[in-house]
Amino acid sequence: MKNSKKFMRNNQSNFIDLYSLMLHSGVAEKLRLNPTEVLQIARQNLDRWLKTENSALREWQEILDTHTPAEIIKIITQDTDEGQRLRSSSPFVGVLSDAERDKIWSECAEIRPV
Repeated sequence: MKNSKKFMRNNQSNFIDLYSLMLHSGVAEKLRLNPTEVLQIARQNLDRWLKTENSALREWQEILDTHTPAEIIKIITQDTDEGQRLRSSSPFVGVLSDAERDKIWSECAEIRPV
């Protein structure tokens, strides 16, 4: 029983990590097509969220201020612990539509059922 609970947690975590990576791949595509608009959304989110003290958000602010769109695409789509950590506090909320997020959720569920 303990092992099955651990497997379920790991499977859910893997699904969430995959979903987050795929969401950010969708953001990356929009960033390629319209960097000004996408970065504006991210900056507006950060400005609103930074009213509270959060070091991860300050890190994102530095990334947006000092990296090119191509570098940001690489950062948000890297399948590494660092990429996963950054995606967990992503400022790109609102870039993808509900329909785009639902489609990605379905694609993730086909790859890694919850």
